[in-house]
Amino acid sequence: MAVNPNMVVLAKAQDINFITKFEANVQQLLSVLGKTSVDIVAPGTAVKTYNVSGTISAEAVAPKALIPDSGIAVSDGDTIEITYSKYRNLTAIEDIGKYGYELSVGKTNDEMLKQIQRKVRKTIFDGIKTGTGTATGANFQAAIAATAGKLAGLFEDEFGTPVFFVNPEDMYGYLGTHNITLESQFGLSYLANFMGIGNVIADTNVASGTMFGTVLENLEVVAPSLASIPGLEMTTDASGIVGVHNDGAYANAAVETVAYCGLGVHPAFKDRIVKATISA
Repeated sequence: MAVNPNMVVLAKAQDINFITKFEANVQQLLSVLGKTSVDIVAPGTAVKTYNVSGTISAEAVAPKALIPDSGIAVSDGDTIEITYSKYRNLTAIEDIGKYGYELSVGKTNDEMLKQIQRKVRKTIFDGIKTGTGTATGANFQAAIAATAGKLAGLFEDEFGTPVFFVNPEDMYGYLGTHNITLESQFGLSYLANFMGIGNVIADTNVASGTMFGTVLENLEVVAPSLASIPGLEMTTDASGIVGVHNDGAYANAAVETVAYCGLGVHPAFKDRIVKATISA
C-alpha cells in the first residue's frame, strides 16, 4: 500500500514550522540576555558553577615583612548535568476531521512550543534563586538601585552588564506611576536599560516583593546537541539544540508530535547573584 504523499508533506511542513519559530524565539532570548550564540555541548556534559571567596588585607605591610595572604580562592558550586527534555503530543483523528490538519495539529504544536519555551525560561530562575548576595530597598526603584550597588562591588574592576529579575506585580506597580515603555521577547516582558543600569525582566517565577540581580556575563546559555544522534528521523535547527518529528500514531488513531530540547540558562558564579527585598 502506498503512503499518502500529501500527509508526508504536511508532516514535514509542521516540522519546519516548529523549528523556524523556535529558532526565531531563541534569537530573541539571546538578545535579551546579551548573548550571540548557544554553547553546544555533548549530551550528559556536566556544567559546573563556582564560588569565589576571600578578602584582600587592609594591613600596612612593613618593609621586608611577610605579605598577608588574602585567601581569595575559587571553590566548586553546584554541578548541573545537561540533559534532554522530551515532549510528546497526540492530536486525535476526530479533531483532524473536525478542524482540519493544519489547524488542529498546527495549533497544538504552537502550544507545545510555548510550553517548552516556558520550561527554558524556568531554568533561568531556578539558577538565579541559588544566589547568596542580599540587598534591600524601600520600593521597587530603590531595590533595583541597592542591587546594582551590590553588583558593582561584586564585579568591581570587571566588565559586566547588570540584569534584574522581578515579579510582574512589582514591576507593573511601578509602571502605574511612571511612563516607561515595556518590551517583550521570548515570552519575557522587560524594561530595557532601566535607569541606565540594565534590563529588568519580569516573570512569575520570582516571588512578589523580591528580585534577583547579576550580570549578563554570569549567565551561560547551554544546550546538548541533537544533530549527532543517530537512528532518529527528525528535523533539527542549524545548531542541533531542538529536534521535532511529526508522524502518524496509528495505534492511537492520532498524529504524533515528538520534540526534544535541552536548552537551559545557568549561572557560572552563584555568589555573584544578589537577592533583594522590597521592604515596603
